[in-house]
Amino acid sequence: MKLLGGVLLSLVAPVVVAEGFERQLESHEHGKADMAVVLEGSELQIEISSPAANIVGFEHAPVDEQQQQALTSVIAQLKQPERLFVFPEGSACNTVLAEVETTLVDSHDEHEHENEHEAGHDHEGDRDREGSDHSDFMLSYQFHCGSAELLNGFSLELFQYYPQMKHLQVQLIGPAGQSYQQLDSENRWVSF
Repeated sequence: MKLLGGVLLSLVAPVVVAEGFERQLESHEHGKADMAVVLEGSELQIEISSPAANIVGFEHAPVDEQQQQALTSVIAQLKQPERLFVFPEGSACNTVLAEVETTLVDSHDEHEHENEHEAGHDHEGDRDREGSDHSDFMLSYQFHCGSAELLNGFSLELFQYYPQMKHLQVQLIGPAGQSYQQLDSENRWVSF
């Protein structure tokens, strides 16, 4: 976990909690995703880990132009956090970072690289790909909130854009301590 694995998490929560959440993120279940939220002072960090099927509808490297366009479009949309998160009026939360990573892009690049080197066919690489047929998205966002005292929570709008995502397990670390929440299309509010 890029943002939460650093110094901030070690100051806010015990290492045991972080390790437990990382194990939770390693599970791969369609329809479900995980979100970690840390609010410290005026800095808000959010990370979401989801199977690719929840977001783009497939879990393999794009096989045609339509899938490539869908992937490109989804990545562009995920880099617009103002569409994905709705903060309370007056909290003045502005985007500092919006980063999208997916193994779909990596696997597509690896596939192209292997096609260039067909003469030196790597059977071990084939076994690795066959064993890992799941692709994921890792979304990292950071916000600076000018009036963090007004930030009692926020609405997560992912469900309206990605209906394959049914449940989101949230680990929250904020002013009141640590808590866990379950979100879905009917319950999109994250409370601090």
